[in-house]
Amino acid sequence: MNKPLVISFSGGKTSAYMAVRLKAVNQGRKLITVFANTGQEREETLRFVDAVDKAYGLNVVWLEAKVTHENRIGTAHTVVNFDTADRLGVVFEEVIKKYGIPNVAWLHCTRELKQQPIKSYLRSIGLVKGSYDIAIGIRADEKSRVNEKKAKVFSAVYPMIEWDIEKADVNSYWNNQPFTLELKEHQGNCTWCYKKTDLKHAKLVHEDVSIYDFPRRMEQLYQKSDKRVFFRKNRNTDQHIQFVQLLDITKVNDRPEQLDFGLCQEHCEPFM
Repeated sequence: MNKPLVISFSGGKTSAYMAVRLKAVNQGRKLITVFANTGQEREETLRFVDAVDKAYGLNVVWLEAKVTHENRIGTAHTVVNFDTADRLGVVFEEVIKKYGIPNVAWLHCTRELKQQPIKSYLRSIGLVKGSYDIAIGIRADEKSRVNEKKAKVFSAVYPMIEWDIEKADVNSYWNNQPFTLELKEHQGNCTWCYKKTDLKHAKLVHEDVSIYDFPRRMEQLYQKSDKRVFFRKNRNTDQHIQFVQLLDITKVNDRPEQLDFGLCQEHCEPFM
């Protein structure tokens, strides 16, 4: 008998497509669809997850990190829903309190906000490592992102690659549905993610600089002796904003394909 299949729903169109199709082709197999909320997801992402869940009957389990600040006690989980999901970054702040500010050199936000809560939830329902497969939304045009060694460790599978589904296929599918994810290419699910390229940040700063209030406050409150900051090239939030404001985005405003690369190039997929 097939092991249960855990579907990692990131909140994006690719993993949504994967979740919908997996339900259609896996009749009889136990499916568990999980979405880990960081507290800094865009509202459009939360609405999309809720809409997909209701439209396709996915029974999405909404999870958030539950941090214990004692040593040697790992991150657990809390089950939430669309209405109760954190939108203020409370869970993100708890992770920062314990583990420090994440950045491209310290990638613990994905581990503690997504991977650990999912593993904790699965253990709570009797599923331990090796007793389930986990489906990750990596498309056929993203094969280079697959880490075969980690795939074996986590029993990860990549249905989108098996189906030879690329980005154009995903966009075509959602363009023909009654609803889609209402985000621009450069925005991504996580509001101000430090993994985005400087050009994407330049667009975001131009649109709504207030989204950077959270990382600025976290730096002010939790920057320790290591002087760790969020953004690339060791820029704190204000330095980062000042830098990207000087970039010329007018040349790409009418060429969105130039913003297509690096949409969180190192995606925040757990179990990667």
